[in-house]
Amino acid sequence: MGAFTGRLSGLIGFVLMAWSAGAAHAATLDYQGIWTITTSEPAPWAAPREKPDASDLKALIGHAVTFRVDRIDAPAPLGCKKPHYAIKQYAPDMLFQGGLTDPGKQATALGFTDKTIPTIETGCDGAIDFHFVNAGTALFGLNNRVYRMEKKPN
Repeated sequence: MGAFTGRLSGLIGFVLMAWSAGAAHAATLDYQGIWTITTSEPAPWAAPREKPDASDLKALIGHAVTFRVDRIDAPAPLGCKKPHYAIKQYAPDMLFQGGLTDPGKQATALGFTDKTIPTIETGCDGAIDFHFVNAGTALFGLNNRVYRMEKKPN
């Protein structure tokens, strides 16, 4: 029983250490605050000659997205009254709800450099996820476009 208890204790210690390391990494993603949607480009999965919806571009480019604890203040369809934030680590093949057709190359072309990409799932209608290139840049997909957001300095 002593050997079993020792192994169990070691396993529990390892699990707690791994969990706390993951939680610490997730906690370093400071997404709350004001972001500005700066640019848009055709999504890699879009048809080559597909034209962007001018009303989408006008409604989003240059506008703010503010992540608050209890809501997201943003133009439709990004705004949300009661988000249920979840910080996840996505592999390139999971970005943009699995929409990349050549995930490794396309993720790199979009600016992602790591094998896992911090992603905020909001739990809001529309299921738009925000994928973080770095601490100050995030991307989201909408209507066959990829939009870039930059965080406003505090």
